Formats: sequence, structure tokens, C-alpha cells
Amino acid sequence: MTQHRLYNLIEHVKGTESRYIFMDTLEGPAQTRSNLVPDSPDWFRWLARLGSFHFQGKSGQFSARQERKQRGATYWYAYRKANQVRIKRYLGTTDRLTLAKLEETANALHEEALGTIGEEKVLNARLSRPTPDGLKVGSVTVLWHDEVLRVTSSTESHVLNRRQAAELLNYLYHQRGSLLKQYR
Repeated sequence: MTQHRLYNLIEHVKGTESRYIFMDTLEGPAQTRSNLVPDSPDWFRWLARLGSFHFQGKSGQFSARQERKQRGATYWYAYRKANQVRIKRYLGTTDRLTLAKLEETANALHEEALGTIGEEKVLNARLSRPTPDGLKVGSVTVLWHDEVLRVTSSTESHVLNRRQAAELLNYLYHQRGSLLKQYR
């Protein structure tokens, strides 16, 4: 029976700090491996039996494939496709595939994938990075510190909590098209 590699997966459960779902098709239909402990000897034996798997981490995703080289050893590689660009990253041998290594790779590939977005596709204007003193926009300073957003001008100051800051960002995000048209 041919295995579909996406049935072999390691997926972070959103809303949790460190819960993952492990699933494979090693013994027929897809099964979850609820007793599997990451980074344990059983974990590495399980990974060695997989030819490939999909990883969905806390901040990124990729497909991993085990490849045999001419000298006979097998190595894992992570792949991610973004904006018609295939990104490949060396993972190492099975004994190097810790959960931390997979998360680190997913994050790095996510960052690299963001870099493949062409300027013509970017809807948000690139602003300089805020300094520790905040981002100065004209006579207004915006600073995120200690879970609050402080907006200060020469005459007044406003403090927004996390929820209010999220609402403001959501509003600005939805208005970005008209804001950018006016800016150009």
C-alpha cells in the first residue's frame, strides 16, 4: 500500500504550550500515537520508520523527507514552497530530529518564506523598525511596553491595553488598501 506522506504528521495543538498530535500510516489506516513522548528513544525509532512527514509547528510548517545518499547513509531534509519558490533545509540524521530542532526549522523556513514575497505583492508599506524609545510618526510616538500600547503627542497621551491595541491594529490592517493609495 502506498503511503501518502501527509498522513504522517506531527502537529502542534493550537492554544497549548507543548501538546502535539503524532499520526502515521505505518500499520494501515492513519493512527494517532498518543503514547509517543518527543525526544525519547521511541520517538527516534518512530521517525526512522517514516519515509516522510508533515510538521506543523507553533510558528511554521514544512514537509520532511528522508533521503538516502550515495554512501548509504540517510539524512532528513525539510521542504517548504512559498510563492513559487521551493525552500530546502538540511535537518540531519534521525537522532538529530528533536522537537526543538523541528520547531526551530519551521520558524526559520517561515521567515525565509516571508522573504519570497515580491514587492508587488506586499500591501503594507515597510517602515523602519521601532526604536526602544518607540516609533515616531510626525509629532506622535507609539510605544509597546509592558503589555500596553502608549500613544503620545506633545499635548496628550493615551494608553491602550492588549485588547484595545489588537482592535486598533485590526482596524488599520483592514484600512491598509486605502491608506496605501493615499500614501503613494
